Amino acid sequence: MSGPLPGLLSPLSVPASWLYGLAVGIRNARFDRGSGVIRLAVPVISVGNLTVGGSGKSPMVTWVTRRLVDAGARPVIGMRGYGARTGEMSDEQLEHCGRQPDVPVVADRDRVGGLRTLLRQNPEFNCIVLDDGFQHRRLARNLDLVLVDATRDTVHDRLLPHGWLREPLASLRRADAVIVTRAQAVDDALATALRRWHGKPPIAWSRHAWIGLTVYNGTNRADDVPVDWFDGKRVVTLLGIGNPESVRRQIEAVGAVIAANIPARDHQRYDAATLEAVKSVCKGVDAVVVTSKDWVKLRRLAAVEALPVPIVVPRLQIDVFDGADALATMIEHAVSSTLRRGPPAHVQAH
Repeated sequence: MSGPLPGLLSPLSVPASWLYGLAVGIRNARFDRGSGVIRLAVPVISVGNLTVGGSGKSPMVTWVTRRLVDAGARPVIGMRGYGARTGEMSDEQLEHCGRQPDVPVVADRDRVGGLRTLLRQNPEFNCIVLDDGFQHRRLARNLDLVLVDATRDTVHDRLLPHGWLREPLASLRRADAVIVTRAQAVDDALATALRRWHGKPPIAWSRHAWIGLTVYNGTNRADDVPVDWFDGKRVVTLLGIGNPESVRRQIEAVGAVIAANIPARDHQRYDAATLEAVKSVCKGVDAVVVTSKDWVKLRRLAAVEALPVPIVVPRLQIDVFDGADALATMIEHAVSSTLRRGPPAHVQAH
């Protein structure tokens, strides 16, 4: 299975992955001993994965925080804020703020320091949800949830840079539960493989469900339309996410024809040149399709107004179609002590 290195460098990827695996093992052994681990005075739920690239972490964080709010908790989202310039929000932070304005988002390379500051200043918040937290082992957690993307062959993948794994599959043992994302149905073969590495079958299976589309003609004119608006349309895609192919498959599944794909890296910054590239392939198409993660960056650009076709953003939510009750119970149990005793006034470390 190929990794991120160019093909010409593939002979180097195997020894490089051995060295990478050695470094990961040494790091994990240190944290397994408890060295350098900090525990805050509020429960922490981590949502993460094993692979580089998207597996649905951000929408799953939204699902988890909504369960917490429904249970009476006051959650905070903690994240690194990858790709943000000084004084600006990252694309994922903007996305979270747009989805749940009442849930604070702390984006800081020093996640522990940033969360401590917020909790000290706002003691009414009583739990934390880490976005992309499985490898952030400095912060102790009460519940470790790991996502596995059903559209990727994770169980046969290899460590970076020979493959796309951040950690060996054996690291699943330290997770409390595995959740399969982007699945259309329960896959018994995948469940068996994950049980071999994790020790238990996945607690839940989920799919990315489009509940509608927002069509933007410029930045200030938006119409919400049903997903079947796509039927028969010719579109261009600009998808700066970790797994763009999964979105393209969904676009085609609802009846659209993809006329061109504008290449984009995960977390890529967009500028007027990006929109010129999009504009150059818009002849004969009906729309440009982007994700909400892309739109929060594109809408800042004045050149958006000059595009000859609308920009369409699918409205996404996680549909946990199997195991939702068991997962919700696990989440509520992780924060139950805080809900009983009320908000803390301080944080602890050891």
